[in-house]
Amino acid sequence: MNLKLKQFIDVYIGRVLLGVNLFLVRGLGLLLRRNHSIDKHPENIVVIKILGLGSIIMASDAIHSMKLHFPNTRFTLLCGKGVAKGIEPLELFDEIICIDDKNVFSMLKSTAKFMIKALTMKKLWVVDLEVYSILTTILSAWTCAKNRFGFQLDKTNFRNYLNTHNTYFNQFVRVDINYRKLAESMGVKKFEQFVFQQKFTQANATRNYFIINNTCSELGGHLRKLPDSKLVQICNFITTQTSYNIALVGAPIDTADIDDFIQLNKLDTNRVKNVAGKLTFDEYYNFLGTKGRLMLSIDSAPLHIAIKLKMPVISFWGPISPVQRIADTQYTYFLNKPCSPCIHHTEQIPCGGNNTCMGDMDVKHIQQLIKDILKIDERSFA
Repeated sequence: MNLKLKQFIDVYIGRVLLGVNLFLVRGLGLLLRRNHSIDKHPENIVVIKILGLGSIIMASDAIHSMKLHFPNTRFTLLCGKGVAKGIEPLELFDEIICIDDKNVFSMLKSTAKFMIKALTMKKLWVVDLEVYSILTTILSAWTCAKNRFGFQLDKTNFRNYLNTHNTYFNQFVRVDINYRKLAESMGVKKFEQFVFQQKFTQANATRNYFIINNTCSELGGHLRKLPDSKLVQICNFITTQTSYNIALVGAPIDTADIDDFIQLNKLDTNRVKNVAGKLTFDEYYNFLGTKGRLMLSIDSAPLHIAIKLKMPVISFWGPISPVQRIADTQYTYFLNKPCSPCIHHTEQIPCGGNNTCMGDMDVKHIQQLIKDILKIDERSFA
């Protein structure tokens, strides 16, 4: 199913179910008067994040800290297939359960299968990392977990009656700070960074690729992209002014488009490689960690993966502000247009889809950023 259909189901089917569930959950809560304290550690924690591999990467420090705080607890991730493939190699969860969203029938079937399993989990807590979803909140309630944690903001006030513990989702601070606050509501006090396994990095590797990511499959992905005309100039600068090769990355769905981009713009195929959809995630992480000298990326999962791998990055921002996503904004390019940021703040995009926040970027400035970061980069890897 495409994103619009998923959103339609979540909003309209979710609203129908919402009224019934508000009545049932609130009524049962008053009747049963369960103890929702966090004094006793759970045996199981289910983390829900159906969409957004990058979001899980940004939440990884908070999740890792939860695991340290609850050392005897089994952690399960409930997610979509795309997220599962990216998270599995990182060994962040004990188990991953997929919601198959290929079509409505498969989604209902896989959801029912999860529900049966969840109802057998002893001393269960549920952590819903989706910010806006109605259905994941209802799904969390249906598990009958003793404690159900989630985010609350104006658009999701209904969660005050379905979750047992809500954390205010502050849209004006970095997302990882919100994840940390949610973990604190579970009793977590000590936080440590989640580090990718050493197998994905090598100290003396030959890092001879610039990794370029201009793909994004999530909400507003097309608005986040650099125009092809800008990307061509960046690629030509790299192949003519540096000794590095280029690897264009993306999902399997992006493979054909990237092939067309290389062919139509007559890029040097000896220097420019399309790896989108051609590597397993194990191979992909290893490629970034051992071959990547520099990542150039829009706001998308590869950017956050590169940051975790401690790669130098140059990132491009428009519909979303970098201060909402990353801690180090030294090598970011953000025009700070009057209409930016817009995604997540309005349903009607101010520019009508003509994303000047990305299209008006100056390639010469990007070239200078590359020159500046390479000076540091060469010292770092000397």
